[in-house]
Amino acid sequence: MSDAFDEIDADDETQLGSSLAHDDDTHQEVHMHEGIAADWELWSTIIGKTALPRLEQLQANLPTMISAILSTADGLNLCSLGIAPEDVGRLAALNSSLFAVSSAQTEIIQGDEAAPNRTLVHLTSGETHIVMVSLVQEPLGHLLLSVSARDVQLGTVAVNVRNAADDIRRWLGNTF
Repeated sequence: MSDAFDEIDADDETQLGSSLAHDDDTHQEVHMHEGIAADWELWSTIIGKTALPRLEQLQANLPTMISAILSTADGLNLCSLGIAPEDVGRLAALNSSLFAVSSAQTEIIQGDEAAPNRTLVHLTSGETHIVMVSLVQEPLGHLLLSVSARDVQLGTVAVNVRNAADDIRRWLGNTF
């Protein structure tokens, strides 16, 4: 492992990895390599440390960003920015549910044309947008990136989130 991982200090609004002591065992339902699933606590931290600089770059590109979270599709946090530590697990689980419901609706409407890598979910409340995209990353399985930002056009948020997801996919692809 690189020394760059040692330089990342978590603060109150940066959360890395997922603790099995606090999360249920549903991570085993994700289609990931058995070796990664067996050492989930270690791998979730490595994945989080690999992805965190990409979230920080996203924040630099989108200055009105409120928060960002990368999680598994079954609701386990990998890394986050701008989210209180006590809310990270709950938000990862809510994103999982929101994406599952949205995907189910998309499958009903589009049938076989629906695909996780082409699905974008967004919510708007006042001047705040939440955009979530899905990425399937072998051997990790299905991941979700959700970003909230205010006082910016929805399209700007969507483009930045998709670009960040592509960047994360490339970086994780080089790591695994």
